[in-house]
Amino acid sequence: MVECVIYNMVVGEQHPSTICVELSKLPDSLISLLDLMTSSYMDEELMEFIESYARKEEVMPDDRTVGFVVANASKKAISISMNKISPELHRRIEEISESFREKDFTVELDLT
Repeated sequence: MVECVIYNMVVGEQHPSTICVELSKLPDSLISLLDLMTSSYMDEELMEFIESYARKEEVMPDDRTVGFVVANASKKAISISMNKISPELHRRIEEISESFREKDFTVELDLT
């Protein structure tokens, strides 16, 4: 079973299809997302982000979606909604969210 976080991003001139990021890669992917959303080369770097973090294996019936990340670079907004995560992951998401706020992003968190 793989626990997945579903990303929906509006970055640059592209709106990629939704991608699944494995929960274990979430903190690193959020840090990279901030770099991507503040880059002057968003369109070029978007494909690198997807290649680095999108799950490539076939989705299986026992896989679980444990959260959602919705990000819009032009609106400088990110929303993170997670269900039943560890206290350590909760803390990491809070820390990373502060980095977004420091770059003037609106951040909405729904963490349980």
